[in-house]
Amino acid sequence: MPVEINGLINHNISSETAPLPFETFDPEGIARMARLHDAWGYDKVLVANAAVMPDNFTIAATIAAHTTRLGVMLAHRPGFIPPTMAARMLATLDRLMPGRLGVHIITAASDEETQADGDYLTKVERYDRAKEYIEILRAMWTSEAPITHDGKWFRFTGGFAAIKPANRDVPVYFGGMSPAALEVAGQYCDTFATLSDTVAGMTEVVAKVREAAAPFDRSPAFLCSMRVILGETEEAAWARADAIRETVAANMGKLDKNTAAVKADGFKRTAELAARGDRLEKCFWNGINQLRGGQSNSGALVGTPAQVADALMDYYDAGVNKFILRGFDPVEDVIGIGRDLIPLVRAAVAVRDAAG
Repeated sequence: MPVEINGLINHNISSETAPLPFETFDPEGIARMARLHDAWGYDKVLVANAAVMPDNFTIAATIAAHTTRLGVMLAHRPGFIPPTMAARMLATLDRLMPGRLGVHIITAASDEETQADGDYLTKVERYDRAKEYIEILRAMWTSEAPITHDGKWFRFTGGFAAIKPANRDVPVYFGGMSPAALEVAGQYCDTFATLSDTVAGMTEVVAKVREAAAPFDRSPAFLCSMRVILGETEEAAWARADAIRETVAANMGKLDKNTAAVKADGFKRTAELAARGDRLEKCFWNGINQLRGGQSNSGALVGTPAQVADALMDYYDAGVNKFILRGFDPVEDVIGIGRDLIPLVRAAVAVRDAAG
């Protein structure tokens, strides 16, 4: 399977070890991080979305303007923008970075998040709406004639996109561990995306999603978001992990308290994972998950580049061929992962594929 290595770009250069006020907006920082990810071999960057965040379509367009090969995985909430308009917006963005856009359909972590933007549907209703939304997006991207639609959630006459994505499609990423989420994922997603997890956990996720996709004769890919802590030696890597834990503990009062996230099934899973211990499997570390609980997505792989690459191949063998890899230093770790880890992962995947 081809491997996809992604990063993350926020609206400022910040992390748990170097926090900035959430409202800090840094256009130059966005451009700088875009160029760094582009130069160091990442395939895409996730640009997140939440009720209070800056507009991520605009941030994604800025990334496109400062890169030559980097793509974007754009988080997008269905229903806040009409699907006909969203189809044109996404197609336009894809043409600005031809064929390099993916859309990560998210339905929000909580009712409070959606109600802040005037959406009072329940979580189950939001997932149901997402199905129809994705269907309309795909119809708009492929239809050569205006579309009339009269569905459960959307109704329009003569909807059309004069602009199409470069490949007549934008790959759909989707996540969520609730039964309603798995139902949508099995039927509609191209890639199922998760928070940080162990290999055993991802093996379970892959099996559940494949079961949900089987009735529709679909075979989605799988993405896992992981933190990475590298050192020249194993001892140096773990010493760095301990130092990061001390720094984050000292910064806890400065960190955004994502209280809405703790209600989401994925984050509940992270909290349960943190309760299982400090170190799991080969080199999975729960240190920051334990500090931040269900508000965090910070399960980390700790070790030398070779050790972490070996651990990532266990995920690959479990069916995961896409990753978001990021560290705790928002600049230096982008470089370190790109320089020291990504080439090893790509080489290991090439060996696996060559062996059949």
